[in-house]
Amino acid sequence: MTGLLLLSLSAHAESDAAAKDAMSVPAPKPYALIQSWITLHDQDVDPLVDPAGYGDPEDDPGFKLRRVRLGLEGADDTLSYGVVVGVSSPYDGVEASENPSTSIQLVDAYGGYSPMENLWFVGGVQKVPVSREALISSGDLALTDRAVSTHYLTPGRDLGVVADYSYTIARLRVGAFNGGGDIWGDVDKGKLVSARAEVVIGDGNAYQTWGEVSGLTLGVAVDGYINSDVATDTNGAGADFIVRMGGLALLAEGRMKKVVPKEELVVVPGVLGETSMNGASVQVGYSVGPVEPVLRYAVLDDDTSIEDVGDVSEVLGGLTFHAAHDRIRAGAGYVLRLEGGNLPMPNDTVRTWFQLRL
Repeated sequence: MTGLLLLSLSAHAESDAAAKDAMSVPAPKPYALIQSWITLHDQDVDPLVDPAGYGDPEDDPGFKLRRVRLGLEGADDTLSYGVVVGVSSPYDGVEASENPSTSIQLVDAYGGYSPMENLWFVGGVQKVPVSREALISSGDLALTDRAVSTHYLTPGRDLGVVADYSYTIARLRVGAFNGGGDIWGDVDKGKLVSARAEVVIGDGNAYQTWGEVSGLTLGVAVDGYINSDVATDTNGAGADFIVRMGGLALLAEGRMKKVVPKEELVVVPGVLGETSMNGASVQVGYSVGPVEPVLRYAVLDDDTSIEDVGDVSEVLGGLTFHAAHDRIRAGAGYVLRLEGGNLPMPNDTVRTWFQLRL
C-alpha cells in the first residue's frame, strides 16, 4: 500500500513538473511596424528617362508604404521565438529592376535556446550577424532607412543557425547559413559562414541611437563572412563603432566586399570578373527630449577598379519626433545624392516619414 502511495505521489510530481515546464514557454507578444513616406519634392527632370541609381528609390511626389510587418515574439531567460511577416518597397531603382516583387513575405521565423547563462543558439530565418546598422531593428533606425553602403555590402537575412556568447563586456556571434537566399531550403552546395566580435562598455543600448544615457556607452565590433554561391564566391568584412554620451549618438562603419565568379559556371554570375567593392557611413545625432536631429553621410563604390556612376555618395539630414514612449515617430529630411564618373543626376528629394510600432 505504501509503495502504491509513493508511486502515485511520484507520478503526480512528474505530472506537475511537466505542466510547469509546459507553462514556462514565454507568452507571445504581438509585434507590428508600419512605416510610411511622403515625398514632398523630387528633382527628377523626366521620370521616363531617369536612370536607376544606387540609393535612389525614384519616388515621385506622393505617398508610399516603406515597410509593414506583423507577427508574434516571445522571450525569457531560456527560450526565445518569433514569427514575423511583412512587405517592403524596393530600396532603390536598382533593386526594383532586379527584384520587382513586393508580395507579403516571411521576414523572421526563429527559435532560440539558452543551455547556460550568456550562451544562446538561435535557428531559423534571421539576420546574418554582420554590420551594426544592419543589425539595428528597422523600427530603431533614426532616419527609417539604412545607408546605401550597408544595404549593398551586407548579406541581410538568411536561413541558418547562430551561436551567441557573451562574457562581461565581450560578445561573439558565429553563424552558418544556406547562403542562397531561399528560406525554404538550400538551392546550392555552397554555404555562408559569418563571425562578429564585439566589445561594449557602458549601460546604454549599443543598437539604438535615440534617448539619453548616463555616462559613456561605447561599442566596437569587427566582423566578416564568406559566401560560396552558385556562380560566385563572396568575401566581406567590416568594422563599426557607436558612441553614446548624454543625448549624443555617433555611429560609424566601414565595409568591403569581394566577388569572384567561379570557373565552372552553372548560371550567369552577377559580375564578369573579380570585383572589389567598398563603402562607409557616418551618422551623428543628438536627442533633446522627444526630438532627434540626425545627419548621415554614406559612400559606396561598386567597383574599385573603375570610376563611374557606381561611385555614389549621399547625405541625409533630418529630424525625428518621438511620441508615446517611442511607439510613434514622425520626421522629415533632405536627401542629397552625388554620383561619380562626372555624370551627376538631379535626383535629390525631400521626404517626410511616419512610423507606428507596437
